[in-house]
Amino acid sequence: MDLLAAVTASVTVMLFAAYAARRLSLRPADQRLRVLAPGGVDVEPRGEGEVILRPGTSSLAFVGRFLDGQGYAARWRRQLERAGLTVRPGEYFLMRCLFAAALFVVPVVVLRSLPGLLLGAVLAAAGFMLPALWVSARARSRIGKIERQLTETITLISNAQRAGFAFAQGIEVAAERMGPPISTELARMMFDMNMGASTEDALVAMNERIGSEDLDLVVTAILIQRQTGGNLAEVLDNVTEIMRDRDRIKGEIQSLTASQRMSGVILSLWPIALGLLFFAINPSMMSLMWTTIPGLVLLGIWGTLNLVGFLALRRILRIDI
Repeated sequence: MDLLAAVTASVTVMLFAAYAARRLSLRPADQRLRVLAPGGVDVEPRGEGEVILRPGTSSLAFVGRFLDGQGYAARWRRQLERAGLTVRPGEYFLMRCLFAAALFVVPVVVLRSLPGLLLGAVLAAAGFMLPALWVSARARSRIGKIERQLTETITLISNAQRAGFAFAQGIEVAAERMGPPISTELARMMFDMNMGASTEDALVAMNERIGSEDLDLVVTAILIQRQTGGNLAEVLDNVTEIMRDRDRIKGEIQSLTASQRMSGVILSLWPIALGLLFFAINPSMMSLMWTTIPGLVLLGIWGTLNLVGFLALRRILRIDI
């Protein structure tokens, strides 16, 4: 057990050192490129004085090959972009491994027994998933902020159209007057257009990068108008009205389901409160739950069922409009 703890600690230190070394060894040019391409870029030589920029997966070659081969790189890159993080998928993978290794070492070193090993395995799995949950929550928060800014942004673009501005000029006006995060995405769209991408391609790329249903509605309407013609300002006004109606309905649904969502939270926290109460009354008896194998099994079953029930209730109350 001591040997296992020592090996795990050594691997954790090596992973942290490798991650820190790659982050600190970035050249100024690489740092500036990361600002332009939040997913990370690799510089690939093509000839005399000619290079191309392509999305990079990792600063470590073997990690990049593994992620590309398993198909994780593209999915994680999209999640990180939606969360507004300038981290490569390979570095994100190393961070998750570090969390898992660190949480595995602590109970193994402290308890130095089979229950400590089992607890370390559970904590390692949780540690590997914690960064993913944080990235997912950050992405949802960022998408929510963009959707709250979207109505005013579309109104600015529509007014610019009525004033005689071109569509690209309307986007530029909205990017200057709105705050982040939507101003950041609009500025990146303008950067793509200035680098030679068509307006349609830039719109589709921004839509895929953000992942908002409201923005997908707006982009679809703009693309159809550009193919069929018509008054873009009027189309944007109609889309804005639809978005306002959806926001109103969402607010009503949130009000009607508030008590059910609170019931789900209370039912999830109630077993924890009872466990703390029983521990305060009889600590020696409750300590069997985490010092014996049957107790750890029962805790694992309870945690799994409690989490499944909480997620199922949230999914039932999530009504798509």
